[in-house]
Amino acid sequence: MKTVLLAMSRDELPEDLRARVERVTRPIWDPHWTGGPGPRPEVETLVTAHTDPDLTATQLGALPGLRDILTTSTAVDYIDRDYCVRHGVRLHNTPDYTGSSVAEHAVALMLGVVRHLPRLDAAARSGAATGGLVARELSGLVAGVVGAGGIGSRVAALAHGLGMRVLHVNRSRRDVPGSRQVELPELLATADVVFLTLPLAAGAGPVLGPAEFSLMKRDSVVVNISADGLIDFAALASALTTGRIAGAGLDVMGDPARYADLPNTVLTGMRGWYTREAVQRRSRTWVDTLCALAEGRVVHRVL
Repeated sequence: MKTVLLAMSRDELPEDLRARVERVTRPIWDPHWTGGPGPRPEVETLVTAHTDPDLTATQLGALPGLRDILTTSTAVDYIDRDYCVRHGVRLHNTPDYTGSSVAEHAVALMLGVVRHLPRLDAAARSGAATGGLVARELSGLVAGVVGAGGIGSRVAALAHGLGMRVLHVNRSRRDVPGSRQVELPELLATADVVFLTLPLAAGAGPVLGPAEFSLMKRDSVVVNISADGLIDFAALASALTTGRIAGAGLDVMGDPARYADLPNTVLTGMRGWYTREAVQRRSRTWVDTLCALAEGRVVHRVL
């Protein structure tokens, strides 16, 4: 049986899944693991959630017997890939567990911004006047989806169901029902709501910077449920404070505090995926992958 270091609490898993893990591996449950205090040569597999700061060569070097890393999310960019390549460590992720959760959250962020929901809620509780907060109807507006993968396609379908016209941009040709594929400049100039639903490619810069914001309508809204780095922060701050765009809905992966003073924003802290159903799917998926590795089968390998 393989010795597995699980950088999480044992109680995070439901009892039936925990029993599966403990039946096919020798588990070490350690929610506080950071690479210390000393080497653990017996560990062959590391199971880890997204961490901040990143998993460095120093931390991974504390596991000299490591052969597989399994992340419990889709993200693997926080792991030192060069170390993995040099030491022959295979990297596996947990794909396709979010279902419709992230797409629904993107639409919720859009509604929060366009309908001024946080400000109206605060005003209703305090008795403040709200005469200047005029909302917009979504029906007839244009949704622009940047990244037409599984999540982007779901966003497009939801927007279409709300009566919006839909455009999408994708790195390759992708047919999305109810949507028309265009180039990014056309989408930015046309869309009333711009959704960012694509991964941040290694070494790539922001998708939205000063030049891109300059193309957008003054009453447009940006919604980002992907990596923070897809948007140049300074350009976003300028666009919001100068009225270059009307607002933004952001599911922030880093520290939301840096966005706190930006006007006309709705912020959540990496909660787009966090529904009961998605949590259950994620746990089942990564436990299935771990059991496969324990049996010598390689699945969901990304490196």
